[in-house]
Amino acid sequence: MSYSTQSLSHLPASILFYLRDRLPGYPYDDSTDADFVGELLEDFPDTNVLEEIKAFRWYHDNEPASRVANLRIAIRRWLANCHPRQRL
Repeated sequence: MSYSTQSLSHLPASILFYLRDRLPGYPYDDSTDADFVGELLEDFPDTNVLEEIKAFRWYHDNEPASRVANLRIAIRRWLANCHPRQRL
């Protein structure tokens, strides 16, 4: 799924809000996570990053921090695994 220019303007803020306020145990940091989210959006342009983070949360029964050592790496791997593979 691609994002329109209009939806891109609020998307990083929506993802940052979700990480900070809705993902239990997430070690939120303003500076680190602004860069993290920007990189995710850049690296996975055809993936609905917010929806995948929500799926990640609920896949781990609303307790992802108790199941993985580093949530940022786990989220990145989750997105990489759902990201459509480019065909050569």
